[in-house]
Order: sequence, then C-alpha cells, then structure tokens
Amino acid sequence: MMYTSERDYHSTKLIKKGEKVLDSSFSRFADWILEEFGWKPINIIYDKIDPNDRPKLSLIFELQGQASVFHNGTGYDEGKRKAIVDQFKAFRNENGGISDNSDIWVIFQEFEPAEQAACNEKIPQEEINAFKSRFLDQQLWEIARFGAYTTFIFETKEQLTGSKENGVQAEIRKEYLKLLKSYDEFNYFSLENLPIVFDNKENFEENYQGSRDQFYK
Repeated sequence: MMYTSERDYHSTKLIKKGEKVLDSSFSRFADWILEEFGWKPINIIYDKIDPNDRPKLSLIFELQGQASVFHNGTGYDEGKRKAIVDQFKAFRNENGGISDNSDIWVIFQEFEPAEQAACNEKIPQEEINAFKSRFLDQQLWEIARFGAYTTFIFETKEQLTGSKENGVQAEIRKEYLKLLKSYDEFNYFSLENLPIVFDNKENFEENYQGSRDQFYK
C-alpha cells in the first residue's frame, strides 16, 4: 500500500502531472513488464533501505487492481517476483550492473488509491461539517474519513436501513462525489468506484466500543 506521505507517492505524482518522466534506464524494463504481465508501471524506484542497506525495487502502477496480477491469493507470487528480479538484474547489467548480489526486495504499488486518499483528505473539515448538516434531519450522526474511505454513520440500525430504502444513501453518494470532484485532479472518482461505507452508531458502539481505531482495522 502506498501512503501519501511517502517519497514514492510524491515522485509518482510528478510523473502523472507531466513534470517528471520515468528514469530512462528503466524504460526497457518497464516495456518488458508490460509485455510479460499486461500492465506497465508508471514509475520504478530502486534504492536501499534499513536494515543493512537491503536493495528495494518499487514497481508503481497507476490504477487500482493492476498490481493484483502479481498476487496469488495469499501474497506475492514468488515465481513472478523472481522473474522480475532476474530480468531487472539482466537489464541493469547491460547498463553498468548492480553493485551487489543481495536479494532484492520487490514491492508492487498502485498510485490511484493513494491519490484518492489525498483527495479525500484535502476536503476541509468545514466542508464536511456543512455536508453533514444537510442530512441531520435524516439522522446522520457522523461522517468519518480514513484515507480514501468515508463512512456515513446513522443513529440506529433502523435508520440505516431506512436511508437505503428512501434513497438517502443514493443522494449522499451523488452529492459526496460532487464534493470530491473539486479535489480530484486525475478524475479517479466515479459513482462506480466511490469508496463510501454506510453504518450505524449502534454497531459502532456495540462492536467497536466507539473506537475509530478498532472500526477501521
């Protein structure tokens, strides 16, 4: 998972905005990934991390779901990871080589979910409060944001059910999308992929002891 505070996110955003390009030494490697796995990373970062300066290769794809091709259901597909490492070393050796033979840690990331989180977090709390006030007569108790996800919490289970039946949830989805669009620089949000959840205060207090940390685990 990519976080908006990370260097990888900021570097990739510059590429997406056209203010930076992929390091040319990675171009052929990126083309090979496209040919082999069907998706081309928009950014590739090779560096070293603690402890012991272990080499790290970050492959950053643009859209949510593209990195899933490297998963096997329980984690990363080891065969694909090894193929990535072997091919990366082969391309790097053509361009001066890699300074050591340490095992390279490969991570597969996606830019879209991180950018969606950034958009949601950009909405000022004053605008969230104003949005909430529009639905107070529908017993909307709270609006909780966590990354890209926003949870609309009604007072009771009955009111939650009623909000779906009377079209309030559909209206909230439509209106919150409008609010997000003011900050959606790359047009990543739509009604079809809107990360919104509806819940109720009773569930929040009974099963999560009123703790947002527990709720979002």
